[in-house]
Amino acid sequence: MFVSRIFLSGLQKYQYSFQLSCFRCYTSDASWSPSIKIHENNLNSTSNDQKSAIDTSNQNEWLWGYLRDRKKFSDLSEAQRRSVIEIEIQTLRESGDRVPEIIPDERWIELLKLPSTESRKKLYGYLFLRELNRKHRTATVALNDIRRAESAKRRAALLLEGKPPSNYPGYSSIFRHTGRHTEKYIREQLMFAPARLGEMLVIDCGFEQDHAYEHYLSNLVDQIQYIFADITRYHSPSFVYLTNVAPHGRLQTEFIRRASLDNMCFEVTEASYLDLFPHDKLIYLSPDSNFEMTSFDHDAIYIVGGIADRTGRKPLTFGKAKRDNVKHQRFPIDRYVKFGSGSGKSLTIDQVYNILMTLKHTESWVEAFKYIPDRKVVERYTEKKEAKSHDREKYVWRP
Repeated sequence: MFVSRIFLSGLQKYQYSFQLSCFRCYTSDASWSPSIKIHENNLNSTSNDQKSAIDTSNQNEWLWGYLRDRKKFSDLSEAQRRSVIEIEIQTLRESGDRVPEIIPDERWIELLKLPSTESRKKLYGYLFLRELNRKHRTATVALNDIRRAESAKRRAALLLEGKPPSNYPGYSSIFRHTGRHTEKYIREQLMFAPARLGEMLVIDCGFEQDHAYEHYLSNLVDQIQYIFADITRYHSPSFVYLTNVAPHGRLQTEFIRRASLDNMCFEVTEASYLDLFPHDKLIYLSPDSNFEMTSFDHDAIYIVGGIADRTGRKPLTFGKAKRDNVKHQRFPIDRYVKFGSGSGKSLTIDQVYNILMTLKHTESWVEAFKYIPDRKVVERYTEKKEAKSHDREKYVWRP
C-alpha cells in the first residue's frame, strides 16, 4: 500500500504537468517561441518527476517484495527492518491499536530480532502499558509535589499564628510512626528465625534461556518482589533462596535495573540447590509431576521453578527434576478448584509461595487455594462436601 501510494502520486504529477503544458501552448496569446520554451520546461519537469518516481520505486522494491511475502523479515537488512517496524507502528496507531509513542533504545534490539508480526504486536502492547503506567506515575508524583508544597505553606502559616502545625494524633504522641524503612526492618526480622531453623524455600533461577522475551524476565522480577511484600502476612515465613543466578546474566541485569537484590532479605547465589542442601530433603514442585502433594512437610525443602511460563506447554520444571534425580510433587488443585475452560492452570511464583505458607500455618488446602485468582476459577470445593461424602461411605452397607 505504501509503494502504491508513491506510484499514484508520481502518476498524478505527470498528468498534471502534461495538462498544464498543453493548456499553456494552445491558449497563450504570446509568440510561439516562449510557448515552446514553456513546453520544454514542462517536459523537463515531467521527466524529472518520472526519474524521481523511478528512483523511489527502485528504492522500495524490497518493501514491495516483503509485502508480497517474497522476502522474509530476517532476510532484510537492519535499516530495512527498522523502516518496516516504523510503518507497522504508524499503521497500528492509525487503526487504533495499542502502540507506544516512543520505543526505548534497548527495546529496538529485541524488536529487530522478532520474526513475526504477531510477536511484535505483543511487544507493542507491553510497551504501551509500560508507557501508560509511567505517565500515570509521573502525574501522581506531580500531584504529590503540589500537595506537599501546599502542606508546607499551610504548616508555615500555622506556625506563624502559634498553632500546632498538624492535626495528626501521633504528632504529640510517644508512639513511633512506622514508615517504609521500619516496614523493611520488620520483614527482615521475620526472616531471621526461619533462616536459623532451616525452613527454606528455593527459587530455581536457572531458566534464563527459556525466556524468549525480555518482558517475561521483568514479570519474573515482579513476582519475586511480591513475595517479599507479602511476608508480613505470616508469623513464620520460610526463608527464600535464589539459586542458579547467572553472574552478569539477564535476570541479574533486570534486578539491577529495577530493584537491587540487597533491598530484599533473600539469599542469592550462583550455586545449585544440589550443592547447598541435602538431596533427600529436596522436593521440586511441578504441575506435570505424577505424585500428588498431600500435606506440608516441615522438614522438606521445596523448590519452585523461576520461570514466567504463561502457556505451561513445556514441562521444564518436571524435566529438570528428573535430570537432577530430585523428588517431585504437584498441588492437588483439581480436588479443590474447578478451572474455567479458557483459563490456564499455571500459577505465579508469589501465588505458589502464598499457597505453601498458608498450608504451613493452617494445614487447609481450601484456605491455601484462595490465592488462586477468581477469574480462573468456576467453582471452589469445600472441606464440608468432602467430609459428607466420606461419612456416606462409612455407613454404606456392604454384604
